Amino acid sequence: MTITFQQVINGFYFTGLAEVEPAEAATEITPGSPTIVTVWRLRLDGNPKDCIDIINPAIVQRLEQMIVEAL
Repeated sequence: MTITFQQVINGFYFTGLAEVEPAEAATEITPGSPTIVTVWRLRLDGNPKDCIDIINPAIVQRLEQMIVEAL
């Protein structure tokens, strides 16, 4: 499922879209899997241009973790 998000990190306002794959419980046949979030569109401080390709990957990972924690 695709979600929109808004997060503030160190005074910078990030908005964008992320794909969420919900967690799956373990069964007798398959192991469980955690919730996975992948940010695929990212905008900084209201700028209309997508900055996913130029932003530090550590910031993207932090955003993804913040989204998982908020779910």
